Amino acid sequence: MKRGLVFLLIGAFAGCASLESPYASSTKIYIQQNNLEKALENANKWIAEDSTNPKAYIWRAVIYTRKYDYISAANDFKKAFTLDSTYMDAKKFEGTVAIAGQPLMPYRAVPAVFNNAAVKLINDNKYDEALPYLEYSLKLDPNNANTYLLLHTVYNAKGDEKKAKEYLVEAVKRDPKNYRAKLQLAVLYSYEGKKDEAEKLLKEVIKAVESDTAADNKIKLEAYKEYAVLKFEKKEYDEAIKYFQKAYEIKKDDYEVLANLGNVYAAKKEYDKAVKYLKEAYALKKDDYRIPQALAEVLYEKKDYKQALKYINEAIKLKGDDPALYRIRAAIYKAMGKKRQALRDLKKAMALEKKKGK
Repeated sequence: MKRGLVFLLIGAFAGCASLESPYASSTKIYIQQNNLEKALENANKWIAEDSTNPKAYIWRAVIYTRKYDYISAANDFKKAFTLDSTYMDAKKFEGTVAIAGQPLMPYRAVPAVFNNAAVKLINDNKYDEALPYLEYSLKLDPNNANTYLLLHTVYNAKGDEKKAKEYLVEAVKRDPKNYRAKLQLAVLYSYEGKKDEAEKLLKEVIKAVESDTAADNKIKLEAYKEYAVLKFEKKEYDEAIKYFQKAYEIKKDDYEVLANLGNVYAAKKEYDKAVKYLKEAYALKKDDYRIPQALAEVLYEKKDYKQALKYINEAIKLKGDDPALYRIRAAIYKAMGKKRQALRDLKKAMALEKKKGK
């Protein structure tokens, strides 16, 4: 009897040891009730009671995720996976965070938590602090193009152009359908002077977003603008106008689109249209000296010297240390027969150029 009694006692104690903490149960109940503050309070008590239990950290991470506190959530997920890496298995993870057999969070969302934590730090210009979250995200999902894009952003901000480009190329390689990555790579190629490569990528992006009814207008706007600028640089003005107009239809108050339409029409010597769009751009953006400068140059070509003088004066008010502006005004004064003022501006331009080491 004693042996039987001892056996039964051991079994009873073993059963007690396997029972989950009451704080675990209450944590889950409060999550079900969407009472996140009480859920967090109980999760904290659960961890205080059993600080080596990976499930406790996973559940607290779920709460932090629902509270949009991605940094805390990522830290808890990492702690849980450090304590027991088997929870990095999707099936086991989703079984752990399930209530009534339904997972509250898919495993594929965990890397996004780390990425969102990094985004918060990137927005605060804390690039070095963001890096470990992105590196851990890649450990969880090495094929996530968004993670590579964020790494590109971080290294670009840190001035490491080589690494930034490597991650951007990798983002496109991992997900060729990622509009954002492909667009950014096209912009980079354009900046590097690889116009043909940039044009090829931009065409692919435009074709993809135009056939995707769910595509965000923002990505369409950027793709149209970049493609139009590229066509403008290649002096294919009608194509440039076509895509600036597509961008204009999406966002009619985009001053860059309006200003660029003005510049393209100016290049085509269609000065009335150029003035129209440049004036619309200037009405939206009064602090960019390049717009009144462009207006002054177009009006000069139209021989409307009075209006040209008005706008070049406004440009000089905004950027009085630019010698090019004084040279433009000197040309306007000369055309108006005001030789003394023209000579004064030429001297001013030369003095500024000398000061700048030109």
